[in-house]
Amino acid sequence: MFITKFIGGNSIFQVKNIKLPYGKIYDYVKESNYKDHIINHKLNILGLKETQNSIHAIKLSGLYNINLENYLDEYNTIAIKNNHKILIDAENVKNQEMINEYSNYCIENYNNIFYKTYQMYRHDTLKVLENDLINYKNKKFGIKLVRGAYHNEDKNTGLLYIKKEDTDREYNNAIQLLSNCDKNVIIATHNNLSCQLSLNYKKKYQYAQLLGMNDKLSDYLLKNGNEVYKYIPYGKWIDTIPYLTRRLYENYDIFRYII
Repeated sequence: MFITKFIGGNSIFQVKNIKLPYGKIYDYVKESNYKDHIINHKLNILGLKETQNSIHAIKLSGLYNINLENYLDEYNTIAIKNNHKILIDAENVKNQEMINEYSNYCIENYNNIFYKTYQMYRHDTLKVLENDLINYKNKKFGIKLVRGAYHNEDKNTGLLYIKKEDTDREYNNAIQLLSNCDKNVIIATHNNLSCQLSLNYKKKYQYAQLLGMNDKLSDYLLKNGNEVYKYIPYGKWIDTIPYLTRRLYENYDIFRYII
C-alpha cells in the first residue's frame, strides 16, 4: 500500500527504529480534535521521552487547550533534558493566529528550543518574519520556512497568493532575508531552485523534506555537506488522511513517488 511510503508507522516506537541516511523530524500527525487533546499531549510527551538528540514537530490544533502554556512548558523541560528541538507547525488560517501567539510565547520564554514556522504563500508572512527578526533580535529561536500546505482550505480567505510564481518569489525573498541573520533556519521544501538559491549564500542552512518525497534532492544536499532531515509522520492510519490529502493536493506530481 503506497501510504507506507509517506507514513512512518503507528507509534514513536516504530518510527525511531527506521534507518535513514538523514536526520529525522518526528511528526505526530493528529490535528484539530478538542476531545483528544489530553491523549495527543501524552503521545507528544511519549515521543519526546523515548528519543534523544532529536527534532519533533507539534501541531497545536491537536492540543486544543486553553492551558497550552503548561503543555509547552512541559515540552521545554523534556526537550532540555533530552537535547531536542521542537518545531511548531503552521496550520490553516482559522488556527494560525493562535499558533503565532503561542510560537511567540515560546520565543519570549525559552532559549533556542522552539522553531516558528513561516508560510510564504501568505501575503503577510514576509512582514511577520521581518518584524520577528527585529522584535526578537536578542532572542534565540529557530525558523522553519515553508511554502504552505493548506491552500485548498484557505484559498478563499484572501490571504494567499493566487499564482505559484508569487509564492516562489516570496519564498526566495525570505531565503535572502535570512541569509544575514544569526538564527537557525530550516529550509523545508522540495523545490530544487529554492534549495540551489540557498546554497549560494555563506549561511549554513538546514534542509527538510517529507518522507518518500524528492529523495534525489535530499541526497544531493546531503552529499554536498548539508544538514538534511526527513519529516517522519506517525499516528493511526485514519489520522494520517488529512496529512496525505494535503500532500496530494499541493503536489500533483506526487504520484511519481508512489511507483
